[in-house]
Amino acid sequence: MAKLKIATITLNPAIDTLYKLEQFLIGNATRTKNPVRTAGGKGLNVTRVVKLLGEDAVATGFIGGYSGQFIRSELKKMGVHDQFIEINEESRQCLAFVDNMDNQTEILPEGPFVTAEEQKIFKKRLIEILSNLDILIISGSLPRGVSAELYQFILMEAKKRQLKVLLDTSGQTLWECLSERPYMIKPNREELEQLLHKPLKSEKDIWDAIEILHRKGIPLVIVSDGRNGSFVIYEQKRYKVTAAKVQTVSAVGSGDAFVAGIAVGLARKLPIEETLILASACGAANALEEKTGFVNKERVNDLIKQIQITEGQ
Repeated sequence: MAKLKIATITLNPAIDTLYKLEQFLIGNATRTKNPVRTAGGKGLNVTRVVKLLGEDAVATGFIGGYSGQFIRSELKKMGVHDQFIEINEESRQCLAFVDNMDNQTEILPEGPFVTAEEQKIFKKRLIEILSNLDILIISGSLPRGVSAELYQFILMEAKKRQLKVLLDTSGQTLWECLSERPYMIKPNREELEQLLHKPLKSEKDIWDAIEILHRKGIPLVIVSDGRNGSFVIYEQKRYKVTAAKVQTVSAVGSGDAFVAGIAVGLARKLPIEETLILASACGAANALEEKTGFVNKERVNDLIKQIQITEGQ
């Protein structure tokens, strides 16, 4: 395999299906136009945006069944290097329903069961991939049969090779991985409250919480707070990044687009300020699209001009 800068890991990919509805009615039949289907799971959303921004990428994880074949066909269309491991059980299908009031309802299955033997095959494939990388992105939830130990294994192997690892997961899985000191984590405000078991009622509370994580040896800690933008600590400096004002079509995948922007900025060796602005523009550009984890490059460039970054207090 030729030298690649960016790889993504999606252990629990899915077919993401978006339905646009006039109104979501429980217990009633609802008619809608044809849904929009994409190869999803957080890591694949990142992969798609990386490609749309003009960078090469390799993607790996577990896929199986009809859903897995659909995902493989989409990766081929994108020109992504497909290094997924085939498993016996069917990959999941996730559903999102958006009504005319922009209310969004999601149904997220837990995913297939992955056997110990399938995980062993993945580890072997992973070692091959890591030898050709600069940046590794680990995103999303764990399928059944897989514990946080696999994420910890990935982080340890990446650290041996001095790779920058961007970890985008949440809850107990994120907590158990902090000891391996990923290069970046990106919880949102609610996830950060859950992680530290306390409410964050003010900006000072958010900064104090980020400091706790930064002091654990994580160079780049980003906390997204919706329309309030992002709070960032990078190498002991604080940054506040504004959110571009857009008319949201679907916010599904905007966090993943943000992570893709960070990865591309790092791959291009941009200054941290430019990297954060690019990431924020990608997140906003995704919100303008029906497709999950999708950006228009020209819109990204336009949105970059709207975003401001200041050093935090």
